[in-house]
Amino acid sequence: MGSTDENVPTAESPETASAAAGNPAAPSAATGPAAGSGRPAGGSSEPNAAEAYERYRAARERYAVAKYEYKAAQYALKAARLREQVAAGGTVSKRGKRDKYGKHGKDDHHHRRSHRHGVRQERSDDGQYGQYGHADGDVRDGVTGHGALGPVETRDSSDRRKGRQVVLDVVSTERLGEHFQRLTLGGRGFADFRDNHFTDKYVKILFVDPALGLTPPYDVQALRKSLPKHQRPVRRTYTVHSVDDEAGTVVIDFVLHGDSGVAGPWAAAAQVGDPVAFAGPGGKYAPDPTADAHLLVGDESALPAISAALAALPDGAVGQAFIEVGGPADEWELTVPSGVEVTWLHRGGEYRLGRSQLAATVEGIGRSEWPAGRVHAFVHGEKSMVKRLRRHLTEERGVDRRMLSLSSYWTYGQADD
Repeated sequence: MGSTDENVPTAESPETASAAAGNPAAPSAATGPAAGSGRPAGGSSEPNAAEAYERYRAARERYAVAKYEYKAAQYALKAARLREQVAAGGTVSKRGKRDKYGKHGKDDHHHRRSHRHGVRQERSDDGQYGQYGHADGDVRDGVTGHGALGPVETRDSSDRRKGRQVVLDVVSTERLGEHFQRLTLGGRGFADFRDNHFTDKYVKILFVDPALGLTPPYDVQALRKSLPKHQRPVRRTYTVHSVDDEAGTVVIDFVLHGDSGVAGPWAAAAQVGDPVAFAGPGGKYAPDPTADAHLLVGDESALPAISAALAALPDGAVGQAFIEVGGPADEWELTVPSGVEVTWLHRGGEYRLGRSQLAATVEGIGRSEWPAGRVHAFVHGEKSMVKRLRRHLTEERGVDRRMLSLSSYWTYGQADD
C-alpha cells in the first residue's frame, strides 16, 4: 500500500470540498445549516417532509459535484508527479505506476527484498503446526482489543515492517514442572523488538539446521532455493510470556514432548548464548476493562497467554479461568485478581480426546453461576475444543461474537512440535 499524500485535499464534508473547488452552490460557514432551506436562519421549527427532501436533494447534488472535483484534483496531482518521475529517468508501467524494480530488474529486486523481510516470507515445509504449536487463527472468530462495542481490533497487531528478523541470545533457561521449558532471551537485538499491549503476543521463531553452521539473521529465500527440503528453514509460533523493557528481555515458554517435534527438543537443549531469530511480535487479544466478566479457557499451549491476561486484569475484575494440564506438577503460580476463580483440570497424562475435560467443564457451568452482563471470553488451544466451545458460547450462552477471542493453537493427531 502506498503512503497517503498529504497534499491531496480530503473530502471531510461535501460542503467543504465543494467550496474549496469553487462550487458556488456550496454554503459558507456564515450561512449556517439553514442556507438553501427556504426558512429563516435560526428558525426553531423542524422542516416538514417536503422541505427535508429538498434539503437532501440539494446536499446530494453538492456532494456529487464535490466528489468528482476531488477525484479530478487527485488524479491531476498523480499525473503531475508521474510526469516528474519520467522526466527524472524513471519508467511507467501500463497501470500508470513507476517501475519499482529499477534498472536491476525484478529478479534482483526480489533477491534483495527476501533478505529484508526474512522470516515473514518463509513457511514451514511440512505445512503443519504440530501438537502445541501455534497455528495462528485456524478458527479465530472473535476480534480482540477493546472499545465502546467491546473488542474491535480485527487486524493482527504485528507491524508488517517486522518482516525483518529480531535476533536475541538465550540469557537463562528454567524447567517449569514436568512439561515446560522457559527461555529468557536478551542482548543487543532487543532494541529491534517492538512490544505491544496484547496479552497473547506471539513471535514466529525461525529454526535452521545447525549442521549448516549459519548465524542469524538468515537469508530465508536464498536458503529455501538452495537447500533440499529436509534442511530448509522452518518456523514455529510461540506466545510471549512476558517482556521486561528495563532488563531488555523476552520470556518464552515451550511445552515439551520428549524428542518429538522441532521447537520442544531445541528448547530443552538450549544453552546460554545460543542465538534465536524470530519475527514479531503479533497479537490480537487483551482483556477488555469495560467487560462485566472474563472467561479464559485453554490447555498448556494457551497457559502463557492466560497467565499474562490474568496479570493484566484490573483489581476489581471478576471471572473464571479453566486451565487443563497433564497433572499437578504442571500448575503455575499465577497473579490473579481476588474476583477471578482459577480451576486447574488434570488429564492424567498426555493429551487424548477422551481425556480432555475443558469443553465439558465450561458447558457444565450452571445458569446461576454464569456471569451476568458482557462476558469477554478467551478460548485458545486444541482445535476441536475451540470449535466446540465456539458453538456453545455463541448459541447457548449468547456471548457476542465481538467479545470472543478464539484460536486453535494446535490440532490433535498432527505431528508433535
